[in-house]
Amino acid sequence: MQERILQCAYHEIETKGVRFTMSDLARRAGVSTKTLYASFPSKEALITKVIEENIEDLRRAEDQILHDPDLDLVEKMRQLLALVPNNFSRTDLRVWYELKRYYPEQWKLIDEFNQQEWEHVRIILEQGVEEGVFRHIQLPILIQMYTGTLNQLIDQQLANQHHHLTIGDALDAVIDILLGGIVDTSSSNK
Repeated sequence: MQERILQCAYHEIETKGVRFTMSDLARRAGVSTKTLYASFPSKEALITKVIEENIEDLRRAEDQILHDPDLDLVEKMRQLLALVPNNFSRTDLRVWYELKRYYPEQWKLIDEFNQQEWEHVRIILEQGVEEGVFRHIQLPILIQMYTGTLNQLIDQQLANQHHHLTIGDALDAVIDILLGGIVDTSSSNK
């Protein structure tokens, strides 16, 4: 029962953002609101569970990427930086803004994960530096650039309503710039 409710919650979040009602969710799941509240005593508890499950999925995905022998270091780095929970990769930045604004306790879980979970990136970065694939950089600066940019994109999404970016599209753009820079090295004008 709980799993079906969670799957329906993902759909509600994708279509309506975090402003869906528990009544909407109960209807989608085909259960009474009483049954829904028996599984999740509040909307905050439900959103917390959604976030915790997705963080665990991200940790498993990080391990898979790190140990995938078919990926080169650049692709491993790209995939690690682009990781977004499967159920949220197509969500608009508006959803992330609403989560941050209206559910600050639940947002803390995401923010802590984004600030602390850099071990896999560090491993790939160090290996890449040893092999001459990556330049030596200050990892704390990379982390601040990445998390700061992501937070700015989320916070500023209302000012840029004509740019309905998904979180996946936004991360792809950020990663292209982080990994490729802005200098066109193929140009003969150096």
